[in-house]
Amino acid sequence: MDLGTLSQLQTEGVNPRTVHIDRMSTLDMCTVINADDQKVPESVVPCLPVIAGAIDALTPRVRQGGRVIYVGAGTSGRLGILDASEIPPTFAAPRGQFVGLIAGGDAAIREAQEGAEDDEKAGEDEMKSLNLNPELDSIIGIASSGRTPYVLGCLAFAKRLGCVTIAIVCTVPSAIGLSGNVDFVISPVSGPEVVTGSTRLKAGTVTKLVLNMLSTGTMIRTGKTYGNMMVDLVASNLKLEQRSRNILRRLSGKCQSSSDAELDTLLARCNSSVKLAILVAESGESVETCQGYFDAAGGVLANALAAISKPIEQKPISTATQKFALCIDGGGTKCAAAVTDGTKIVGQGSAGPCNLTDSIGNIDAVIATLLDTAKAALKDALQIDVEQTESLWKERLQTSFSSVWIGLAGIDRAGLEGVLAPKLRQAFGITHEKDLQLTNDVDLLTAGVPQSLGTPSVLVVIAGTGSVAMRYKWAEDEQRYARSARSGGWGHMLGDQGGGYTIGMKAIQHSLGVFEDITLGLDKTGGDELSKAVAEQLGCQISESASIDMLNNILAQNHSQGVKARIASIAPVVLDLMDKNQTASAIVSSQVALLVGETLGRLVKPQATDYHPCEASVLVLAGGLMKNDRYRATFEKQLDSHGLYFRGTVVVEDAARSGATYLTR
Repeated sequence: MDLGTLSQLQTEGVNPRTVHIDRMSTLDMCTVINADDQKVPESVVPCLPVIAGAIDALTPRVRQGGRVIYVGAGTSGRLGILDASEIPPTFAAPRGQFVGLIAGGDAAIREAQEGAEDDEKAGEDEMKSLNLNPELDSIIGIASSGRTPYVLGCLAFAKRLGCVTIAIVCTVPSAIGLSGNVDFVISPVSGPEVVTGSTRLKAGTVTKLVLNMLSTGTMIRTGKTYGNMMVDLVASNLKLEQRSRNILRRLSGKCQSSSDAELDTLLARCNSSVKLAILVAESGESVETCQGYFDAAGGVLANALAAISKPIEQKPISTATQKFALCIDGGGTKCAAAVTDGTKIVGQGSAGPCNLTDSIGNIDAVIATLLDTAKAALKDALQIDVEQTESLWKERLQTSFSSVWIGLAGIDRAGLEGVLAPKLRQAFGITHEKDLQLTNDVDLLTAGVPQSLGTPSVLVVIAGTGSVAMRYKWAEDEQRYARSARSGGWGHMLGDQGGGYTIGMKAIQHSLGVFEDITLGLDKTGGDELSKAVAEQLGCQISESASIDMLNNILAQNHSQGVKARIASIAPVVLDLMDKNQTASAIVSSQVALLVGETLGRLVKPQATDYHPCEASVLVLAGGLMKNDRYRATFEKQLDSHGLYFRGTVVVEDAARSGATYLTR
């Protein structure tokens, strides 16, 4: 990215709320700054899946002693150094395991080193000097602008070696994000600064939030906490010495009545290790014996306490003697799971997105996400509130389920079921093929048909980001519904009728037209309610360049929320304005009319494959838009106008719960 495009970055944008900040009273100025800061945490939310993935990638490396190297320039570099320097005393991490580097060297911490950030080769040389181990070491590149040459050089060198690479940038698209040298691009877009271009403000704050989450999450995952207590801290000052005593008294009944002097003696015997002191106090065993338990437990206090058979204030760990039924709804937004004991839902859990179409080249990652989802639901069912080893979880997953139904987006692609089924049967300990069902995630929705209706023909209509309609008929030999016909579901690029993406796209097209009219002097009103609401949703200011700003925001690439998600996020805005804005109402009404009249309409024509009259069919509705009252009312109105009346209508809120319940019928 050249300097000529610098002004197009979100971090360089002009904040419309502060253009007159120099003329405000001091109190008003502070109020405006504070109000702007409150938008910062929201910008992290879309990045959470990427942050979680980065934590999971860092954890095994850090546990084995791998280094985490923070690199940045200016404020970004100082924030990395701050995070790296706070981890050793807080979590007893070895000195040198977390390293902060800043362009221009340590002198740049206190005084800016002009031009240092522009030296890409200096970044590569810095990495060479560290003798990186690609099997263990990881790099976190920090650059609010997403284009700092020094950081680009560091990431490029580390990626060539094979290190895990993570980047934190505050603009999309970014040179770093497009470089192909980053495994996890975390892009919280905090928007224009109160003072234009001063990225030490919101961009700095959001960077600190992400760094907090990355380092704290990694330390929690490596066993540095017990519950939310820092049991692996180093008592390097008077405050931390007192915190160590407080933790001992809170977590160990044996230490509650001990004096400070007695606790200090215990800590001294345990080399100032709080978690070792807890284990020694609770077990009565020697320091050497307890250290052996810790070594075997990977340093995790909960596991060491369980192994020594004297856990403190813990619920008993349930054993998987009972067989459950498990259903996983593997969608493109997230994976959700439900577990039933045969009579009721006893556990639920979720994990990241699991769309085979998006992850065709990484089947193992899909399986890992499915297992994480199952693990979360089983943990909820068994009420397990302590960390478990991976080997124990593997055993639990292989012995807990008598039947499993997994609905996966994208499973229809040729050959995928044959690849996944053997691996999943092994992972879940399923010996009979019939006890593992692998279907499209849409197929789960048929489980929502009440038993009282028998086994009629089923029509499923989904309206979420996209839309699709499907017909199902009862397969007596398999004792389940089988899909017999499909209409729509072409994908957002071709325009799914009535879907959130198409509704959002129509609203954006309208808004772009309005803003171009403003630019050309054809509209003196400043835009209608819909165009203003769309601009606000996309973080654009209304000005002569509004249409350009909007296009830049729409086309911005982001790992956690791409173009498709940005456009689909406009649909709820349009729905909210249906009663106030004629254009919004017309967009929704016309799209729903197409969904009912064409997408669903093809399946209800007598000439259609496997046709059944509507009066003999059940209509199942699902998807985010179908949960919206205005959308569903418009949909029902269209059904009436087309004379489509069904034997029953079911709205499925939670496909995983419906599927798990169905397995126990």
